[in-house]
Parts: sequence; C-alpha cells; structure tokens
Amino acid sequence: MTNDNKISASIPAQDMTDIMAAFATIKAKLPFLINLSMEEKRRMPNIGTERGGMVETFTIEMDLHPDLIPTYVDMPELALDGALFSQLDIIKACANELCEGINDTHQAVGSDMYLAYLSFYNNVKQAAKRAVVGSDAIYQNLRRFFQRGSTPPPTPPTP
Repeated sequence: MTNDNKISASIPAQDMTDIMAAFATIKAKLPFLINLSMEEKRRMPNIGTERGGMVETFTIEMDLHPDLIPTYVDMPELALDGALFSQLDIIKACANELCEGINDTHQAVGSDMYLAYLSFYNNVKQAAKRAVVGSDAIYQNLRRFFQRGSTPPPTPPTP
C-alpha cells in the first residue's frame, strides 16, 4: 500500500505569530507599495524580461549623452526609480521563491487531504450501497463534492 501523505508538519502557534509579525514588518518597511487593477496593469508600459538589459543600456547611454535627455525628464527621480527597481527585483525574487514553496506545499497538503477524503467517501458510498444504517445520509452529504460534470459529446469533424 502506498503512502499518499506527502507532507506531515505543523506550525506551532508562536511560529505562526512570528511569521505574521515578519510579514507585518515587511509591509511596514515597504509603505509605498501600491495595488494596480488588472486594467491598469494591462495599459501600463513596463520593463519586463522581454526587455532584458534595458535598464543598464539606457543608464549608460543617458550618462554618455546627457545633451539628448529631454529637459522634462527628472534625472534624480529616474535614479531613485532605478535603484528602487533593482532592490524590488531582489525582494521579488525572494518573495517568489517563498510563495512558490508555500503554494506547492499548500497544494500537496490539499492533495493529502483530498486523497484521505476520497477514501472515506468511497467507503461511505460502499456502505450506502450495502444499506449500512446511517451511511446513506452521510453519502448524500458528501457526494456533492465528487459529482462529475456531464461532458457534452464531442463535435463531429466537419467534412
């Protein structure tokens, strides 16, 4: 028999308190963070991975050719933005790594739970088929979580 349990762990109450305090500290240290709507994100031009090296290239070219910089470009503000961009890149990488681990562990724990629930459900279903007293009510309560959606028949290919 296989062991379907991928994760066996718990977070002590004090550790949970400490973790939440650490998140609060991070939020407090980044008071300028904003939230953008999906529409704002879609419309906003950005420097993504497809523009790799853009920051370095423009920084070099603007330093070498200050006479070509429009007068309305605030260079001290651009320097601040550049430094913050680099710092946020590092923080984002660390946060993404942490989030990936949390998400993957959350999924594995959910899978462990689902497999245990499925085993219980199948056992209850068999008990209900065998008219074990009380099992039908349990089966009726649980079956909604395991109902299969009706799939439409495949569309025949057009000639």
